[in-house]
Amino acid sequence: MHPRFSRLLRVALLGVLAGHLTAADAPLPATPAPPKPAATPDPTLPKPTLADVHYGAHERQVLDFYKAESDKPTPLLFFIHGGGWVAGDKKNPGSLKSCLAAGISVVSINYRYSWQAQIAGVKPPVKAPLEDAARALQFVRSKAAEWNIDKQRIGASGGSAGACSSIWLAMHDDMADPKSTDPVSRESTRLWCAAVNGAQTSLDPQQLKEWTPNSRYGGHAFGFMDPNDLKTRDKNFAEFLAHREELLPWIKEYSPIEHASADDPPIYLIYGAVPALGQEQKDPTHTSNYGVKLQEKLHRLGVECELVYPDAPDVKHKTIEAFLIDKLKGPAPKSAAHKPFYHPPDGVAVQEDVAYGKVDGTELHVDIGYPKQTPEKLMPAVMLIHGGGWAGGTHKGYLPMQLAQNGYFIATVEYRLSGEAPWPAQIEDCKLAIRWLRANAAKYHVDPNRIGVMGHSAGGHLVSCLGTLGNESSLDVGDFHDMSSRVQAVVDEAGPVDFTPAGRPTIGTTLEDHPGLVKLFGGGYDAKIDAWKQASSALHVTAQTPPFLIFHGEQDHLVPIHQAEEMAAALKKAGVPYELIRVKNGGHGLRPEKPEDPASDPDPKAQQDLILHFFDQQLKK
Repeated sequence: MHPRFSRLLRVALLGVLAGHLTAADAPLPATPAPPKPAATPDPTLPKPTLADVHYGAHERQVLDFYKAESDKPTPLLFFIHGGGWVAGDKKNPGSLKSCLAAGISVVSINYRYSWQAQIAGVKPPVKAPLEDAARALQFVRSKAAEWNIDKQRIGASGGSAGACSSIWLAMHDDMADPKSTDPVSRESTRLWCAAVNGAQTSLDPQQLKEWTPNSRYGGHAFGFMDPNDLKTRDKNFAEFLAHREELLPWIKEYSPIEHASADDPPIYLIYGAVPALGQEQKDPTHTSNYGVKLQEKLHRLGVECELVYPDAPDVKHKTIEAFLIDKLKGPAPKSAAHKPFYHPPDGVAVQEDVAYGKVDGTELHVDIGYPKQTPEKLMPAVMLIHGGGWAGGTHKGYLPMQLAQNGYFIATVEYRLSGEAPWPAQIEDCKLAIRWLRANAAKYHVDPNRIGVMGHSAGGHLVSCLGTLGNESSLDVGDFHDMSSRVQAVVDEAGPVDFTPAGRPTIGTTLEDHPGLVKLFGGGYDAKIDAWKQASSALHVTAQTPPFLIFHGEQDHLVPIHQAEEMAAALKKAGVPYELIRVKNGGHGLRPEKPEDPASDPDPKAQQDLILHFFDQQLKK
């Protein structure tokens, strides 16, 4: 939501704010006061798996990632530090040890301070830290496959301002933009749960005065402070209250309680003192009065909200850690059943968790998308295979809606990970999904002779194997034996294609057996040589291999571009149509590795257009 002030009102308000926030006759200073020293890392805590990962271009838009080792995608704690949005640091995230011990990975973020935003002209200043938190959450979801994260099971936590940010995320409508050309912006901002300490649940000064007469917090979020003097943060509440009506659209957008609705996830609120509504509080900035009012509203909506303070009734979880572990490792909350994972554009329908097969009693699923208006002709189809190093990742979220908007049936495939079963389980599952689709082609109005595949990284490897091992009947395990698992077109994004000793140095390893590959193949090269060679798709190219479109980043250090060049050479030798797109400035994700790096060429939008053109050429002839 954006404030819709009239032009005159906006000019008047900006004049008021300018008069309040600057010296009598001087503009805002060009440089801020130095921030408080960053927190010193606790030497007893684990070190981040990845430190200072940029999710944006600003120096404060960085995060640390702590990976919980697991064969399956892990839940995630998304931690937002406190400090009133004017100080604090991502070091020493709360609940870190407990979550890692429980198999829950952790991300801890920094964000732009509100005083930095104020000097930069962001209006209101609170927009910067809150929307940074949303962007960081989307960025983390975009890394789900690479970091072995369960995209759905993400819970937020933090204290004070970090708690307010967490609750705001939990209650806000999804900020994903499904039509964006930026893949990060297409990711969801919804949460599985939130558990916070000392949360401010409203930034409405009128509400705060009613709940706690000596309230003093919140004005700085809307510019009522001197950005060069952090001590002025809580000294201008009266002026903040006086300008409430002009600020009301902003207040409603950035107050968590204003976004409360029946589909909100479970919430846990803990405070250090007993509530006393309508009475002055020793610590009005962190009073449990905030929690009482939010719990009242959520309970009226039927949303689970646990409020904890000294001698509080009905306490089920004594600590934030207990709540987080219970929720992130437990069954889906009631609200989760009502929230779709996808947000398809108009004209596109999505069905989640359609079973395509069963292995050892466990169902495997696809999520599917297709035009709501059934076309006259049978549709071509594209099957999507997710990445994640064969050991992680999830099929959830990997549905390029642009294809469905252009008349394609699309499906993203769940397959067994290397921790569940070694090779060739992964390719067996992908081939089974192809056969399932052919067996159900009439049901979905699909042309069974026009099926393409697309995947990135480990998914790129698997689609290249679908292209080169289509006639390998020994891999056609499971149902639909009368159906072919051949495909008619392949888009391989950054996939490795040669695991033999000659090829392994070009996938970022030495000649020694790489642990991830040993896990995938169930043993080292000498012990499992047939499996290592069978999975090397570049070795199996024939004249019957379907056309390939290959994307590979020139700056890919995980799977260097020589792998793509080897596949291109094999295709050329066999006379198979192919195109190799060398993505300038592209890393493994086909985009720049750092925000300050030059833009990729072709950029993400151009890459999507090239993919659509390729499938149109191969599947709509």
